Amino acid sequence: MKETKVLLIEDDPDHADLIIDILEAENVNKEVILMKDGREAINYLQKTYIDRGNKIQSQIYLIILDLNLPKVPGMDVLKFIKQNSKYCSIPVVILSTSSDHKTLGEAYKNGANGYITKPLIHEDFVDKITMIRNLLN
Repeated sequence: MKETKVLLIEDDPDHADLIIDILEAENVNKEVILMKDGREAINYLQKTYIDRGNKIQSQIYLIILDLNLPKVPGMDVLKFIKQNSKYCSIPVVILSTSSDHKTLGEAYKNGANGYITKPLIHEDFVDKITMIRNLLN
């Protein structure tokens, strides 16, 4: 079975640790790669594509993207991903504290494949991430 790589772009270390623990739980074929700011994520994406003949392929199966990031905001990272033919086919799920309808609409307009508001209650947060993990199985 091919290893599943998830790119997690999250600057909050507590959220990142929790998300990684849940996504990698009970599955040795899943790797979560953490980027802590938007610039780091863009640089990583530009380096991860492997040219196989004339077809450029990524090893990334899913991107989980926070919107409130240092250096380059998450919405700009989303635009970069979805406006570039090399990356646009990678599904992007926004995981943000913002539940504002304007932000949600902008995310979908810019190509987000899903939008999850980070719950304030720990158990609810775990449930949301577990739901994402189950989709990867």
